[in-house]
Amino acid sequence: MRISKLKASSTMAMTAGFVVALAVTGVAVGTNFKVTGGDGGGAKMECPRGLALLGHVFDENASIFPGDPAPTITVVATIEANGFLVEEVKTGTHTGTHLDSPGHFITGGRTVDQLNGTDVVWPLYVIDVRQRMAASADDGFQLSIADIRAYERINGKIKNGSMVVIRTGFDAFFRTPAFLDVAPGFSGVAVQWLVDQRNVGGIGSDTFGPDATSDADFSATFTILNNNRVALTTLNNLEAVQVKGDILMAPTVALRNGSGFQTNPLACLGRIENGNHDNDE
Repeated sequence: MRISKLKASSTMAMTAGFVVALAVTGVAVGTNFKVTGGDGGGAKMECPRGLALLGHVFDENASIFPGDPAPTITVVATIEANGFLVEEVKTGTHTGTHLDSPGHFITGGRTVDQLNGTDVVWPLYVIDVRQRMAASADDGFQLSIADIRAYERINGKIKNGSMVVIRTGFDAFFRTPAFLDVAPGFSGVAVQWLVDQRNVGGIGSDTFGPDATSDADFSATFTILNNNRVALTTLNNLEAVQVKGDILMAPTVALRNGSGFQTNPLACLGRIENGNHDNDE
């Protein structure tokens, strides 16, 4: 599969065109979203460019990882007949945009009901590989430590506790057979480096998972979960966020003993980065 099928550039200009793109994706452009503590102190959140949701709409046409159960949605009560609307939803816990807890791969690992608030909020860093995919015959490549260091030379050192996401453009193919095509991902070695050297809180992707198709052992997912971190998969709408400078939040339903669950991640959009960064190593 050639990612050149997508009519998208490898980066989004930080100009008026960027604002237009945000408007198209439904972000509240120009809204200085701000929340402060009720007592005038304590908690404070500011999102100068508003908010964006990064989850796919959940329905029965969702792309399913081979072997996972297909979702079904059945209306069991209607407003006309019952005075209210209720649906019965049956799904696997890893369908659509979702979070993987350590218990997904690791025996005795934490499950989603055991996660803390700090496990589901991160500074966001996005490594855009669409241009590389378009120029290469190897769509199933594994992102290396050298690739991450090259990203940092441009964007600065990845900060403690961050979510590092690989952007492939596959979100455009969700609900189509192309979503099953060969895709890149992180190498397990690179993920361990991110844990050891950058103390990241998790890794993510706009594909089925952070593993490259060429990685039959799912080493990227195993490595991040084995280090008691989380993975965030099947992301959508990554055009709304910057390569750095935004905050991502992705809590799930606290399913008891759950290996994962659906989420609709919320991005707090920071100020537009001007390209300056710290060169600390």
